[in-house]
Amino acid sequence: MAVPAAGATPALFPADRIDLCLDFANTLSWRGSDPPTERLTSNDDLLAWCAAAGLTVDPATRRLTSVLGAAIGLREAIYRVFAAVAQGKAPAPADLAQLNQALDRAPPRRRLQRIEGRFVWQVDRLRPSLANLLAPVLWSAGDLLAGQHLGRIRQCANDKCRWLFLDDSKSGTRRWCDMRSCGNRAKAQRHYQRHKSG
Repeated sequence: MAVPAAGATPALFPADRIDLCLDFANTLSWRGSDPPTERLTSNDDLLAWCAAAGLTVDPATRRLTSVLGAAIGLREAIYRVFAAVAQGKAPAPADLAQLNQALDRAPPRRRLQRIEGRFVWQVDRLRPSLANLLAPVLWSAGDLLAGQHLGRIRQCANDKCRWLFLDDSKSGTRRWCDMRSCGNRAKAQRHYQRHKSG
């Protein structure tokens, strides 16, 4: 692990939602469609997603090159891990190993700091890397796998969509990533099939 330069300013990482890793996994949309919709087609897309998610994207991070392939590989491993969990299966050992390797390269969380009314993780500033850039995503994946919400991981019941989500409904029986899109499509399809056959 790189050692921060003497006097280097610590990096601050948001203590994000526990399901941030699922948002990252869902950057490939409509997985059951041909073709699916890829939102990360360049390093700029990756950095823009990170910035929109509240991750630290400083000038040194913007100079990272050739990380897109590794980011997509990590995203797919995260997706497969949580898709397996949503289906009541054990994740493939290779996928869990890939996630653990990335977690091993991510900066350790040691201190919390309160800034502008919210808590952030303070870590030693390390050299720019994919593991540092995606650290909150990786922490989220670890926390979700090891925490009490694991049984609430779902995969959208729309076979064209297949997004992952954390079921926060009271009953714990949510089937759709979003009722307004996938849920309404399913209802409309059932309505069409009933009237077509009737």
